[in-house]
Amino acid sequence: MNQYVKDFRRFLNREYIPLTKGIIVLSVALFVGDALLSFLRINLSSFFAFQPAVWWLRPWTLLTYPLVMRGFADLFALLWLWFIGGSLERTWGGQTYGLFLGLATVVTSLAFLLSSLFSGVRRLITGLWLPLTGLTWVWAQLYPDRELLFWGLIPIRAQWLAWIHAGLTFYSYLRYHLFYALAAVSSIAVASLFTGQGPFARGFRYWAWTHNYPGKGWAEKLKNKWRRRRLKVMK
Repeated sequence: MNQYVKDFRRFLNREYIPLTKGIIVLSVALFVGDALLSFLRINLSSFFAFQPAVWWLRPWTLLTYPLVMRGFADLFALLWLWFIGGSLERTWGGQTYGLFLGLATVVTSLAFLLSSLFSGVRRLITGLWLPLTGLTWVWAQLYPDRELLFWGLIPIRAQWLAWIHAGLTFYSYLRYHLFYALAAVSSIAVASLFTGQGPFARGFRYWAWTHNYPGKGWAEKLKNKWRRRRLKVMK
């Protein structure tokens, strides 16, 4: 069993994108598990999808809704996460990358919660494309001159791709309500914290160091505290 765990950890850390790989693995596992349990009439994805009307019953869904895949298009979301998410994770490191994903995910879910309160619309929120909107925006800000070949033929610059992504996301939720459409692209606001003059533009560790928040110091204190507890138990 330990060997399987080591092999899995080795797989995650290969290419230096453990968070990106972890999200993809969890999404695929949830999709397969949901398909299998559906034969038993168990809706596994409902435990991870964000429902603004009853969010307090499952508060963890503020973070887990991107893992829920509803259709074939979500497979392309995983591929897009692999491409730009992996690139940003290598550039930023795991801490800054994880902080951005966490903030983008929570800000988007809170924006949907507020839009539901003001609009009266109650929709199930799922899919990786929502936080990917902000992630694409950050990627385009950091690499504005990069180009991708659309359908292998048409070159599109990163900046234009970010606008297209945001526009499609906005339009897809506009049919429900204008507030829902604005909530769908709210992760772009988080992108401003990690680019330009944003507080995390140089990374989370730099921000913590300049504000006298030694992240490693906290980690070491927790490790030492855990070691002392284990020693007491052994005695």
